[in-house]
Amino acid sequence: MIALAEVGPLSPWNILMVLWLAAPVIVTAVVHIIVIKINALAWLKRPIDGGRTFRGHRLFGDNKTWRGALVMTAVSTAVAPLQGVFRLPSLEYFDYGATPMWLAGLLLGLGFVLFELPNSFSKRMLGVAPGGKGSPFFVFLDQVDSVVGCMVLLCGVWVAPLHVWIWVLVLCSGVHMLLNGVFVLVGLKERVF
Repeated sequence: MIALAEVGPLSPWNILMVLWLAAPVIVTAVVHIIVIKINALAWLKRPIDGGRTFRGHRLFGDNKTWRGALVMTAVSTAVAPLQGVFRLPSLEYFDYGATPMWLAGLLLGLGFVLFELPNSFSKRMLGVAPGGKGSPFFVFLDQVDSVVGCMVLLCGVWVAPLHVWIWVLVLCSGVHMLLNGVFVLVGLKERVF
C-alpha cells in the first residue's frame, strides 16, 4: 500500500493543477445543476434504462437520464478545447496544445457518466432507491466512481502517474461532495452523502 507521504506533499499548486485537469467536468457539473433546475432539455429527461428491470428491480432508476448523459459529455467536450486555446501550461499535466482537447473532454464526460452506472445498478439490485445512500461502501463509491471513470477514460489521451491518480481521487471526490452540497442548496438533492 502506498502512503500519501510517498506521493509527495499536496501544495496549493498541486491543487490548482488537479482543478485545471478536472475543470471540464467541474464546469459541466455546474451547467448540469442549472439544466436540471430550469428543466432545460426536458424531452431528454428519460431514464437511460427505459424502465427496464432485472430480477424485479430497475437497472439504473429514474435519476440516470439521457439528459444527464448528454449534458455531461457535450459540455465537457465543448469546455476542454477552450483549455487548449486559453492555455495555462504551468498547470497542465500534459501538453494541451498537442492533444486533441475535444477528445480529452469527451473522454472525461463519458468516464463520469459510464462509471456511475455499475454503482447505480448494484444499488438497484440491492433494493436501494435512486438517490438513496445504502451502505457506507456505496456512500464512498458514490464519491469516487465517476472520478475513477474520468481518469480511466482519460488514458485515451494521457496516462496519469500514480501520484496524480491519488491526488485526483482525493481532491475531486471532495469537489464532488461540494457540488452535491450545491445540489442540496438548490433543492435538487436531499443530502450530500
